[in-house]
Amino acid sequence: MLPILLRALVLGVLGEEYSYVVRGATLQCSQGTDPGVLNAMYSHGIYIKDKPVLNVADAIPGAHISKEYAFGLCERKYGLPCKPEIAFGTKWTQGKENVLIEGEHALLSKSTLICSCPGGGGIISILDDGQDS
Repeated sequence: MLPILLRALVLGVLGEEYSYVVRGATLQCSQGTDPGVLNAMYSHGIYIKDKPVLNVADAIPGAHISKEYAFGLCERKYGLPCKPEIAFGTKWTQGKENVLIEGEHALLSKSTLICSCPGGGGIISILDDGQDS
């Protein structure tokens, strides 16, 4: 697994547009007023710049994304605290299909996640991959 990831990084297979996402990445919800943080509490064993690389299954509120005030105030809920709700089993979209991290596709900076909070959730996107933070 590690040799494949390292080779992809060295060869620039991802190009300049998309990068691997690591712990501490900055997120934004289309319905939130503030950025949030993607912060898995554990490592999958693959690192970039001493930071754990995440996979598409790292999408659980309370474990990977703050449960309350994750994105400031929610515009859909008329200024109430943003409490992301991600349906059980939902994963980030558009992971790196040929790079698996603990059996799941590696998370890329182009990936998105849908919040399913009542009243219509937002689209959570990655503003910064976290590699330089």
